Amino acid sequence: MRRWNIVAVIISFSLILSGCAGRVELNELLIVSSIGVDYKKNKTIVHFQVVNPGGTAGGQGGAPSGGSGGSVYTYTVSGETLYDAVEKGRNILPRKLLFSHITSVIIGEKYARTEGLAPLFDFMERNHEVRDNLIMFVAKNSTAKNILSIYTPIFKNPGESLKNRVRLAATSTGISDGIKEKDVVRWRYGEFRDPVIQGVEIVQINDSQSETSNLENINANDKTYRITGLAVFNKEKMVTWLNNDQTRGWSIINQRVKDIFILSHKCDSQKGNVGFMVKDVDSKTKVHYTNGHLKYVVNVKGKAILQEVTCAVDVGDPRTLIEMEKRVNEELARHIKSTVKKAQKEKTDVFGLGKLLYNKHPEVWKKYKENWSEEFSDAELETNVSIKLESVGARVETIHEQK
Repeated sequence: MRRWNIVAVIISFSLILSGCAGRVELNELLIVSSIGVDYKKNKTIVHFQVVNPGGTAGGQGGAPSGGSGGSVYTYTVSGETLYDAVEKGRNILPRKLLFSHITSVIIGEKYARTEGLAPLFDFMERNHEVRDNLIMFVAKNSTAKNILSIYTPIFKNPGESLKNRVRLAATSTGISDGIKEKDVVRWRYGEFRDPVIQGVEIVQINDSQSETSNLENINANDKTYRITGLAVFNKEKMVTWLNNDQTRGWSIINQRVKDIFILSHKCDSQKGNVGFMVKDVDSKTKVHYTNGHLKYVVNVKGKAILQEVTCAVDVGDPRTLIEMEKRVNEELARHIKSTVKKAQKEKTDVFGLGKLLYNKHPEVWKKYKENWSEEFSDAELETNVSIKLESVGARVETIHEQK
């Protein structure tokens, strides 16, 4: 019995010690922070933006630090397919790629329209290192390479800069957490709906935008990009863009809004505008099917805070406040209707209305499923918006009122 106990201990230690046989040291890896995909001359172009550990500490923006080079480097490889490009990359990369720390994926607009999402997701879903919570972008009127090549102020890593801007741009777009890979996969392959992806575009084209010396220029607009509207896909391929107002409408219908800023309207018979911060937005969409007629009703509730008054109006007058509420409600209703109208024109259900019909009337969905794009484009929409003005801010009288 004692002999068998000794044998068991030896075997146990052998199993534990053998666990390091397949190890890969950190100095043998390239940590990928972002991936970009472009399409040119029937070739798939893949960009790997990798972290340079020696360039991440100290310095300003993306500038070199302590003679250790830039904070990130971008390798570009082309191939017949995405995976072919990745395999060819092994011939030029000095280390093994590590995909588990990717924060963002940027798709060039031409690739999105030509090749679409299927090849990209086939690669990402099969690679066990790629996480499903990374944020996705489409480079509007540009390429992924151009976006990844901009050294931006403050942030050393362009991919990290993109991720942070999504949150900061939420009051404009209504999308605070970004569009993630798992969102797109769920929409496209699990919920009978067409996906959308946030856009990013360069603010100004500058020949030196990819050079770290550009960071010495105090004009930050020469080296930055902005989060823009949503790229709309018909199944896998991109077909159009939603503008900022339509993007807010999409966010409201899909319950993605936290706080949004609305420049509600121009002041009547005088110069100036009135602006509001709309918060606590709650939306519910219901489907009605009666006598072969399909109708969707979008009900929206929320609160508004007066943020700006650049004309002489009496905000202490209850009638003025009622008029302001009316204008906010009309503006949000206009955003929602414009979004749905654009989607119906392109025959792309980016709201999950088909899934809603399936849940409520499965027998009707079975009838419409094969021709849903046509049925969706003919569906009726009713919008009911009720935003209550909660506060006029820290003062009642505006600085434009004359005594």
